[in-house]
Amino acid sequence: MKTRKTKTPHIQPDTIIKAALEILDAEGLENVTLRRIAAKLNVQAPALYWHFKNKQDITEDMAQTILTNAKLDNFTPPADINNWPQWLADLMHCLRNALIAHRDGGRVVAGASFGRAYALEKMLAQIARVLNKAGFDSLPAGLAAATTIDYVWGFVIEEQAGTEPEALIAHLANPQHTQSTWTNSEDDAFLSAFMEEYRKTTPTETFDWGLQVIITGLKSTLTKP
Repeated sequence: MKTRKTKTPHIQPDTIIKAALEILDAEGLENVTLRRIAAKLNVQAPALYWHFKNKQDITEDMAQTILTNAKLDNFTPPADINNWPQWLADLMHCLRNALIAHRDGGRVVAGASFGRAYALEKMLAQIARVLNKAGFDSLPAGLAAATTIDYVWGFVIEEQAGTEPEALIAHLANPQHTQSTWTNSEDDAFLSAFMEEYRKTTPTETFDWGLQVIITGLKSTLTKP
């Protein structure tokens, strides 16, 4: 009696990740499940296990794809090392753009590890090396790279979670809020004035403001002999 050989399914990892990203953009990260991906590809869920052991593996490959599509696995250092502040700012804007190009992109990439999303490790290492060459000691260079990248994760996750200025202003003006024993009229007035100004700025302008604060702080810690 002949033994039937088990065939590897024709579906390829790239096809699975493409489908996962399409689900991500249409329905959000919570709906990126093996069952949902399999249904989209018209295969049985076990077929996905030839390439991925669980959703985390798929999510990390999604992160890798997001980064590589934005060329963040292969960027060049500044031609003039003294221009590292602008170079770092441009790179972080590129990272933010890559993340916001996908629904929940911030959560996807921030939750990935170096194991499969190797572009993360490469990006961190290359930024740290540039800063080290610019005059930072190795530890501050690594901390600076990690801190700057963490700022992007946090900003984008909050950005994609979305709290519109109008919603907060309306909340502050709500009679039930103003009558609460926890409210403070001075705080409310200050926040309302702030939000009125804040809604005149674009997300990119807000992001860049915080980024420049970080870079200015880094420059202030850099002492050259």
